[in-house]
Amino acid sequence: MFAYHLPDAVVWPSTALALLVLFEAARRARWNDHLLAHTVWALATAAVLLGQRMGIALESGLQLHYLGSAFLALLVGYPRALLSMAVVLLASPLVSPDLDPGNAILAWRNWGPQMLVGALIPIWTLWSIVQLSKKRLPTNLFVFLLGCGLFGLLLSYGVQLVASASLYAFFAPIPPRDFLDIFMPYALLLASGEAWLEGMVITILVVYVPGSVVLFDEAHYLRRP
Repeated sequence: MFAYHLPDAVVWPSTALALLVLFEAARRARWNDHLLAHTVWALATAAVLLGQRMGIALESGLQLHYLGSAFLALLVGYPRALLSMAVVLLASPLVSPDLDPGNAILAWRNWGPQMLVGALIPIWTLWSIVQLSKKRLPTNLFVFLLGCGLFGLLLSYGVQLVASASLYAFFAPIPPRDFLDIFMPYALLLASGEAWLEGMVITILVVYVPGSVVLFDEAHYLRRP
């Protein structure tokens, strides 16, 4: 969450682009899908929203908190993950116990940049990893579970954190070097733990709840040689 003032030249174009992306996502979201898909979508969105309550505010102006965007992409697909993160980023200031009203308003003002950096970039990265693995790697179940469900999540969150660091380096009130020393080591450590946990959840769902993981292509990974 960006808890510092971004210039209007960044905020409003980012917000316009985020709204265009969301419009396209809403058009592709398959609203007439079966009940299981909608149930998983709702539960996953609520879980990510609750997960983002567990955060630590840093003096640098950012928060260390649960990310969840790439996990949503893997679980419910690209369009629904974007819509879910839009709701999560709007609702997070309302459920954050340590966020004062001034910072809540600032978080809502920064919704557009947060959507691009905290949702679009990791979701697009994870989706691209899944597509490339289907084209370039063997049709083995563990290619998906480990390649996409563990290392793909970690890479997606790493890209997200680097994007956040780059934006922060331009506009944050402290030197970029201090930010890298204070924020990045802990953020990458937490992202690796998150990717490990989410990878285990994906594995359990693939095995015990077939069809619940949208980006898992059963016809591709479970076909007979």
